[in-house]
Amino acid sequence: MSKRIRDYKAEYARRISRGQAQGLSRSQARGHPRALEPTKRSISKATKPAQAAKPPKFDRRLEEGFRALRDGQTLTASAKSVRVSPERLRRYVAETGMAERKGSRWIIGPDIRPRIMQMFSNGEIQHVTVAPDEARLIGAYHSAVGRFLNTNDPAFLDIFDGQSVTDIKGKSHPFETDPNALYRLSETGSDSFEDVYRIVV
Repeated sequence: MSKRIRDYKAEYARRISRGQAQGLSRSQARGHPRALEPTKRSISKATKPAQAAKPPKFDRRLEEGFRALRDGQTLTASAKSVRVSPERLRRYVAETGMAERKGSRWIIGPDIRPRIMQMFSNGEIQHVTVAPDEARLIGAYHSAVGRFLNTNDPAFLDIFDGQSVTDIKGKSHPFETDPNALYRLSETGSDSFEDVYRIVV
């Protein structure tokens, strides 16, 4: 018995026709939706109880690509700089909800996502979830602590003496500025700033 020869062109045409009959765009029917279009699978689940759309899982490499895009690089160049496909970066950027494409340009809004950061407080290493403004203050504190440890000059800590940050639940976390406590904490093998800094998504 001869093997049946498939007509791939006709099968493709039927696939597109079925998808468009269901209200899908051509790209959705192909299974390759554009960045702001839902997938065919997600549309098929539309009859189920509605759930809030989840933001994309935090990805440090894609965040670096997003930062390059924010700094003025094209999406293609930004994706290339972190070795991912432009399509992958485009979808991640769109799903964060902080960027919108206008013609050939991406309009990027402010990044208001909370951050998880490490800090020294009350003689301990703490990991706090804070808003962007508080995160920048913790970053400045880390820089001051680094200068103190490199020079043994406690004057770098003066600006943070008696100061604190407030996490997203309203709890206050005072900056540790006691030199002896900082020497001790710096020897405990705490994570690097890059290892603990991440955006909550």
